Amino acid sequence: MVHIVLVRHGESSANADGILAGRMPGVSLTRAGIEQIRGLADIFPFRTVAELRCSTLQRCRETAEVLLAGIRAERVRESPEFAEVDYGTWSGRRLAELKELPEWQAVAGRPSTVQFPEGEALSAAAARAVAGVEAFVAELRTAAPAETVPVGVVVAHGDIIKAVLAAALGMPLDDFQRIAVAPGSLSVVKYPGTAHPTVTAMSVTATVRPGEAGTLGGGR
Repeated sequence: MVHIVLVRHGESSANADGILAGRMPGVSLTRAGIEQIRGLADIFPFRTVAELRCSTLQRCRETAEVLLAGIRAERVRESPEFAEVDYGTWSGRRLAELKELPEWQAVAGRPSTVQFPEGEALSAAAARAVAGVEAFVAELRTAAPAETVPVGVVVAHGDIIKAVLAAALGMPLDDFQRIAVAPGSLSVVKYPGTAHPTVTAMSVTATVRPGEAGTLGGGR
């Protein structure tokens, strides 16, 4: 048995401005985002975890730093497989503007078919995220002492977390927009040794803030 806690970064400057950040540099947490993660640390379901892995992007590194002021991780490392989707030329544009594009209908209804211009396919991003979690689970299971239940934390982005949750729920990628994860939230998936995964918590925040459905990145 392994528990994986999926943490979406706190509100970022791009979230606050309604911009699709993607992999743009210099996107940091807002003051509200820092407070979201401090609150999340207070309600975190595990006080000590075996390992924390986070996206290589600044807003996730900052989230991990704030979270680790309230919980303890025996190991910490950055993991590029949990980096944000590369939205290509959509990066830096306003979500309100992107929603007016004809291509948005595919993002909302057929995400498995979406290839972002000069960027990444959503299916490829989902596949690397799911494979990254599966490898993390296998490593935790192998390294754990007998009779212990290891816990891993992944600090990542909305679409990355939604893809992992969809896979755990047995949902096709084309249904992953039915899931929303709020900034500064945690979701928990239990991975038993032989049975299917079980999602035991989804988009839990310290302030009961919901995610936004049907948009990229899990909304604001």
